[in-house]
Amino acid sequence: MAVLTITIKEEVTLNGSLRTFENVHTETVDDLFHRIYEVGFGSGNEVELLNFGATADGGTVADADLDYLRITNLDATNFVTIRVLGASKEYAVKIEAGDSFVLNNSVLDANATGSATLTLSNIDSIKAYADTAACKLEILAFA
Repeated sequence: MAVLTITIKEEVTLNGSLRTFENVHTETVDDLFHRIYEVGFGSGNEVELLNFGATADGGTVADADLDYLRITNLDATNFVTIRVLGASKEYAVKIEAGDSFVLNNSVLDANATGSATLTLSNIDSIKAYADTAACKLEILAFA
């Protein structure tokens, strides 16, 4: 068992004044998954980055065990599209070059009608593809 410390820090100098914002959070974790994937461009070259299931196994994180997930686009120019899928629902996120996508749990709801009623369900998988040229993604997950 280990303690993961997550620090999110923003700094901006505005009108000569430095403003700093920082949030630190700790989690007790047992498992670490780290990998760098190269994803091809175009939705026809979509790859599965991570799976979620009843138990942890290889590239599968156990449902409800995810404490922290970061996907970083290591490319200097091109963006990638991340699809988060589960229970006949999905949502997509654009990650610009050098940017990251962060999750702190493994549940989702997506609704095209804008209904105020949410039904959270487990994420089944996360997939990705690049827009213009192949890109490398860093995946870091703690459970």
